[in-house]
Amino acid sequence: MDELKVDLSKQKFSDGIQLFQNSEVSLKHKNFIFARNGSGKSTFGSLIKSQYSENFDVRVYSGIDSVLGENEKLNAFALAVNAGKNEAAIKQKETELQNKKAILDTVKREIDDTNKQNLKTKLDSATSEKNQIAQSIEKFCTDSAAIIKKTTNPQISKTTYYKNDFKKEISKAKKLQKNDIERLRGTLESQKSTVSSISWVRVNFLGFLKSTNEILASKVEEKRRIKRFHGDQRRINFAEEGLNLHRHEADEICAFCGNVIKEETFQELEAYFSADEVTTLKKRISVGKDKVKQLETRVNSIDWNQPQFFPEFQQDAEKIWEKLLSQRDLIIKFCANLMTSLDEKEKNLFVVQPILKETPPEDFDFSEYNKLVEINRKYDTELDAKKHDAQNQLRYNKIQELLDKFKYEVVDTQMKDAITAKDTVQSAFDSKVTQKEKIMADIQELYDEIDKLRPKAETQAVEHINTRLRGVVPWQLKYSEDEETGYYRVSQTVNGVVTYRGVKDLSTGEKNVIALLYFLEKLGDTASKRPRIPKIIIFDDPMNSNDSDMQYLIITELHRLYSGNQRERFDNQKDFLVIMTHNIHFYINVPPYGGYEDSLGKTKYDKCDFYHIRLGKFLRITNEKQDMQTNYDALWMELADLAEHEYTNSMLNSMRRIIETYIEFTGIKKEDFYQNNEQYLKLFNVNSHTAIDSCSAQAFTKNASELVKIFYKIFADNHAEEHFMAHWRGDSEAIKN
Repeated sequence: MDELKVDLSKQKFSDGIQLFQNSEVSLKHKNFIFARNGSGKSTFGSLIKSQYSENFDVRVYSGIDSVLGENEKLNAFALAVNAGKNEAAIKQKETELQNKKAILDTVKREIDDTNKQNLKTKLDSATSEKNQIAQSIEKFCTDSAAIIKKTTNPQISKTTYYKNDFKKEISKAKKLQKNDIERLRGTLESQKSTVSSISWVRVNFLGFLKSTNEILASKVEEKRRIKRFHGDQRRINFAEEGLNLHRHEADEICAFCGNVIKEETFQELEAYFSADEVTTLKKRISVGKDKVKQLETRVNSIDWNQPQFFPEFQQDAEKIWEKLLSQRDLIIKFCANLMTSLDEKEKNLFVVQPILKETPPEDFDFSEYNKLVEINRKYDTELDAKKHDAQNQLRYNKIQELLDKFKYEVVDTQMKDAITAKDTVQSAFDSKVTQKEKIMADIQELYDEIDKLRPKAETQAVEHINTRLRGVVPWQLKYSEDEETGYYRVSQTVNGVVTYRGVKDLSTGEKNVIALLYFLEKLGDTASKRPRIPKIIIFDDPMNSNDSDMQYLIITELHRLYSGNQRERFDNQKDFLVIMTHNIHFYINVPPYGGYEDSLGKTKYDKCDFYHIRLGKFLRITNEKQDMQTNYDALWMELADLAEHEYTNSMLNSMRRIIETYIEFTGIKKEDFYQNNEQYLKLFNVNSHTAIDSCSAQAFTKNASELVKIFYKIFADNHAEEHFMAHWRGDSEAIKN
């Protein structure tokens, strides 16, 4: 790349005002720019850096502060890129450091100080109070666990019941009523209960009654009458009983009358009582009695001993069993009545017996009983779990008794209040500790940042600088303290005695030349920059108030730089150099000398770019006539610019300085030059304050053209028209009209 294009339109101040009137400006590899202070040199340098930093290694020297930093505490100076900013930053950070340390001291006092009201004391007090209550609760829990473990008859806990078990069950504590306690004790003492259900086939008691009554209403009609019976049932029964008692053999004696019973008597009675009707009725009676007996047997086959249900169901079982027993008695009584009637009928076969008029009983209903049996059976299968639950409930009841005796709710509230108080102080304490740690971290970070900002000793660079200064100044750079600090002082030998000058003892010119030489040294250092990419080197007013020796040294060093002999610093084939100054002497002497041409007819104005920045315009200088040769030329150039923009008051100042310089160089007397012309005296006599004040007090009505014509006339009156025209840079025709 042989040329840079800098976009000037991108520059705008925060209020929208644009400093430069050009849209862009071109730069060759070497560029020399003259501009008064305030005309935009630094702004132009910033534009170059912002537009080309991505692809170029942009280095900017903008005076002492960009390289040299003053350390007031050490009374020494640092040399580094941005050393001035670094030292200012160090000073600022050291102030921050002291502030942080002061805050840290305050925080430490708040945390832990001899003052009894500090946070650590409050925390210790709150912690102690909490611990005392906690110890009381711990002892209570330990003692209570022992009491519960030793409680027997019944045993209400496991044999390995300890303090932590008790703590876990405090929330389950519950007071029981006396009857609940007894019930649960019974559950614990309960053995296995196997109560069986009762299976029962329903009975038609009404059918039993009807069948019996039918038999009672039946009788045997006599088909062979025995007269001696006289139809009397008692006699018939007596005869039948006798027939059954005696042997049916010859010579059988009657037990009643003592007479021999005849064979024909036995035959007669057997024929009477074996008649079909009698046999049939007897059989009916016998069948009826068997059925009644079977019913009685079924009823009596039930185990009517009261079954042992679990205590939880015993009360209900007793009620149900009482009802069943009552029903059993009714049924047994009913059966007895039937049996009595049938027995009676059996004795009175030949007469109708009175029927039974009683209401038959209800049949057994074992459903409620069997349901309870099922519940009891299920309970039996869950007995271990029930016992475990009973044990738990009894234990929870005991825990509640112990809690009430200890007044646990009151102590627990005290504990919660103590915890809250301790946590509040702890939170404040932790917050302060966190703040302390944060401040300490900030302090360490500030130390680290200060350490990074502190310059590092550069032996080779300082030796090179001393070499350049040797013979120009009577002093040399020496390390302050030791070679590790990176801070320097000036060593000077006076009458054989070595003295040291601190940073406060150095003149601005001395500081500037040290800073500039260091900047030049660092141009060859690419280790910390980006290697193998071209550089743009910008000097923003590299020389200010230096004495002539320093000016010569700086100009010589810049000549050496752009000559291209030190390619590691400046390669004129790929790097770009921009030197900007407001110093006319420096501007005239720093570029290549003379107006010679090379073999191709090229001058320095062809090979380099020269610009003057005037009132926001980049004016390109293309030949020697357009350029300044002396400070005097610069005054004439300035006058033309002011005239172009109608700055009449400023024009007068420039005119007075031109006249003063002209008079000094020509040796003409001032009164002869002004020729006692009142108009000239009022406008141009710089030594006449009366004239200036008088002129300033009057209404000034001359415009720029009129003022230039007057200025031209004073030179013409002194026969110096050619001198005027040789230096005037404005419109020459307008002057003569």
